[in-house]
Amino acid sequence: NIPYNRAMLIGKNPLGLAPEWFINNIEYPSEQLSIDSSGVKINVRTWGSSEKKCLLFLHGFNAHTHWWDHVIPEFANDYFVVAMDFSGMGDSEHREAYSQETYADEVKDVIEGLKLDKPIIVAHSMGGHVSMIFGNKYKDLCDEIILVDSTIVLPPEKAKEMSSRRPTVRLGVASPTREDAIERFRLMPPQPCELDFVLKYVAETSYRETEEGWKLKSDPTIMKTYSYLDQHENLTNLSCKLSLIYGQLSQLMTQETLDYFKYVSGLSDDRLHMIPGAMHHLFLDKPKEFVDSLKQVLAS
Repeated sequence: NIPYNRAMLIGKNPLGLAPEWFINNIEYPSEQLSIDSSGVKINVRTWGSSEKKCLLFLHGFNAHTHWWDHVIPEFANDYFVVAMDFSGMGDSEHREAYSQETYADEVKDVIEGLKLDKPIIVAHSMGGHVSMIFGNKYKDLCDEIILVDSTIVLPPEKAKEMSSRRPTVRLGVASPTREDAIERFRLMPPQPCELDFVLKYVAETSYRETEEGWKLKSDPTIMKTYSYLDQHENLTNLSCKLSLIYGQLSQLMTQETLDYFKYVSGLSDDRLHMIPGAMHHLFLDKPKEFVDSLKQVLAS
């Protein structure tokens, strides 16, 4: 883990200090390794004892394992926790082309490479779409999927609207210094983050130095090849246990989208967990509430 400056001035924090729980969590020891997936090295990090039941965390688009650093240690005493970087993101190697199916195969290769016994998958945003493909293609490797603000299916009119204005993210932009890069870091979709020390840490772990300057770790060519699949059939055919944790103020999981998801999935209300006041990146802006919600889901 990257050492964190406890005395660093951090945005709105009046004392210029990150709280002790945050420092302790990002400094919690983890092991790092790589797993081969079709000739590409996938970066993997683990916390806790491999003898325990596994929680496997899947990040969203343009994210990486360090996005989870401040919450994963909360589960490391009870679970063997694993987080992976999809190819083209974080510290995993890049590919010539990317797809949801490729990412699902990467999940399979990590599970088999680490000899994990049917892990519980916790999947945010894009990771949720990958988990749907994985859960159907590799039914024998998964016990349970917990979606985190992942809009697996959209109402027809909403889907048409979204496809017509698919966002383009400028991943290849270089900044002259690390400080400049961190300053320009933004979440997508845009949202404020009340705990600015969390956002700063995520930004600090999202760049690497290149000959052109400091750039995001994500491969800027991903969006040129990455394809989206319709998930209706995958959602309705899913045989493993499914739950959803979502933000009350999510920019993506609107009430209309939530109602449609419930209709297609057939999930009962007890499998749906709303975090009050949280937006799409809910484990960044409401980390303690996210931990409580995930523990509640796991306990059920």
